[in-house]
Amino acid sequence: MPFHSIHIDDQNGWRGGEQQAYYLIEGLRARGQQVTIAGRPNSPYVRKTAEIDGVDSISLPLRNEFDLPSAWRLARHVKRHRVDILHAHTSHAHTLALLAQRIGERGRVVVSRRVDFVPRHDFLTRIKYAKPDHIVAISERIAAVLIEFGVEKERLSVVHSGIDPRRLNVEPLERDEFGGQDTEPLIGNVGALVGHKDHQTLIDAMPHVLRALPNARLVIAGEGQLRRNLEQQIENLGLSSAVQLLGYREDVPRLLKSLDLFVMSSSEEGLGTTVLDAMAAGVPVVATDGGGIPEMVRDEETGLLSPVNNPKRLAENVVRMWKERTLRIACANRAMDLVHSEFSVEKMVEGNLAIYREVIRR
Repeated sequence: MPFHSIHIDDQNGWRGGEQQAYYLIEGLRARGQQVTIAGRPNSPYVRKTAEIDGVDSISLPLRNEFDLPSAWRLARHVKRHRVDILHAHTSHAHTLALLAQRIGERGRVVVSRRVDFVPRHDFLTRIKYAKPDHIVAISERIAAVLIEFGVEKERLSVVHSGIDPRRLNVEPLERDEFGGQDTEPLIGNVGALVGHKDHQTLIDAMPHVLRALPNARLVIAGEGQLRRNLEQQIENLGLSSAVQLLGYREDVPRLLKSLDLFVMSSSEEGLGTTVLDAMAAGVPVVATDGGGIPEMVRDEETGLLSPVNNPKRLAENVVRMWKERTLRIACANRAMDLVHSEFSVEKMVEGNLAIYREVIRR
């Protein structure tokens, strides 16, 4: 069934949600579907996604979720080009898609929900979640939160985010880039330096780790508003020689391939595709049980889980994973199998396609 979809994202940066939208759009085009993207001028989302062969683009100011001029221009495009699906990939895009649908009197609205916190319980938010034709949750945890909030099960589906393991077919970085030796356990984390990633707990765990593994090093790739706080925490704990903030990196696949262990310390996490990347790279994973993480990191099977906000337990699992070689290898192998069977880009694209077909049919 051929159809025309438009994919709306108002972000100025490039994070997991934008990568997933890119994979989806690429998959739709590979299947011969007509695709348009809508985003802010010169945003990474518009620049990168517009490079996919056959994708049309429309640049909009998208100043806020009630930007009526942007919604009107979007509606005009939807009506003129007979768009069937308006897929909103962010919270503000969610509102704008609904406004454009109402103004243009055309199209079905599909919304991706990628975060696991409960929406606000105000009147406008309740209307916002009552109106989409369908909501796509990227994890079972997010779906449970939305059902508890009041979204009907009939308008809700779970389609896990997917990754392309081929991007992990790269050479690892040289270990001396991090000032360590090959014999030292190199522990890594990738994520924006924001509250829900809870790097504070990860850094608090390091003194416990170092007592058992004196030569361990931790590297954290990512940038964000909490950088200064984390730098101060590292200094206060005397960890400057053991913990390194790498900032934003374009070479994350090469970084992952150089790690001995990957640790995710999030207190909230819709799913966490960097965990999937680490698993696909063959890196053993230790994580917290926040949000949708347990859907990937199955305790004692594909990794080790600890409670959120618990540095000591997190450290114990890091030490155990490093010291128990048989466990480490078994978890890494089972994790790679899980990624290929349940978290592929192909499966994610087909899941969204099935939803499009159903809402169009209805």
